[in-house]
Amino acid sequence: MSTRDQLAGSRRIVQREAARLSRIDAIRTGQELRELRLGLGVPQAEVARVVGVSRSVISELEAGDPTVGLEIRRRAAVAVGADLRMNVYPGATPLVHDAAHARLVERLLGRRHRRWRAQIEARVPGPGRSSTDVRLEAFGAVVAIEVETRIRAWDAVVRRCQEKRERIRDALGGRAVVHAVLCLPPTRHHQQLVADLGETVRLTFPVSSERLRRALEDGTAWPGDGILWMAGGPEPAGTRARSDGVAANRDFANRDGANRDGANVAPDEHGA
Repeated sequence: MSTRDQLAGSRRIVQREAARLSRIDAIRTGQELRELRLGLGVPQAEVARVVGVSRSVISELEAGDPTVGLEIRRRAAVAVGADLRMNVYPGATPLVHDAAHARLVERLLGRRHRRWRAQIEARVPGPGRSSTDVRLEAFGAVVAIEVETRIRAWDAVVRRCQEKRERIRDALGGRAVVHAVLCLPPTRHHQQLVADLGETVRLTFPVSSERLRRALEDGTAWPGDGILWMAGGPEPAGTRARSDGVAANRDFANRDGANRDGANVAPDEHGA
């Protein structure tokens, strides 16, 4: 999927989700303001007079019409002795990413064997609006891949990966094996982070990047949870996977950064 298609898909999701949340907020706010008004024993016309609008606007507001403006809602709240506030609650998967993130996703998909069915921003079952950057399916397995251009809080990223994997696993009810993969560019920051965490990384993501890459490119069974090192720059000439999904430059795997013990050691920062 191209960056343009990915952007168009994200735009549709944003518009649909924003409209849904607006309707929910409008209904909740209207009900609460109506209850406050009735508690005061005043008619809609009196609130409308103080707010400076017609009674029909107050009626629409209380009925949950999302087209009634925020300023009118605030005035109505003040009129009945309330304080209308807006809060932002982080937790859902962001749909806005930087260009480096998009390049990483495109490169990952470009190296994918056609046996792996792929979804971008695949919804994660459960409450809230949560998705995984790339979801691969084949061989009775689901691979949930989180793409990070720069990790700032390791524990938070790992917890998010594991929570999404468990939610997908629970929804499937044992019908598929679910793996969690963290896709990272081999920057000095990430190399140092992985080196500093050492055994913690090996226990959480035990499968080497080389084995993950071979499964991705060759279309073979996925070996397990791991870190997939993937540079986000443009593909060098002659390195893009062939149409049958087999990578043209197998030499990358030999310098992929996985040592003989299977540890997740990042390749050089400028590696492919």
